[in-house]
Amino acid sequence: MRHSIEELISKINAMHTKAILLHRLRNQYSASADKTYDVQECQLLIDDIQYMARLIAGDTEGTTIKTEMEYKDEN
Repeated sequence: MRHSIEELISKINAMHTKAILLHRLRNQYSASADKTYDVQECQLLIDDIQYMARLIAGDTEGTTIKTEMEYKDEN
């Protein structure tokens, strides 16, 4: 893995935060309110989440699993 475990956690947390925001945006209007959700904004969030997922899935370079502590020890 090219990135540290902490960087992986950060990406996953960002995906989680965006997914919660997507859920809130999608469900903020009830059918009885005569309003609809912002499809374009929701799609941008989906695209961003999928992009981050591809970055994580594509991080297959190397066999070392590093932590930030190891990066600090190298300097």
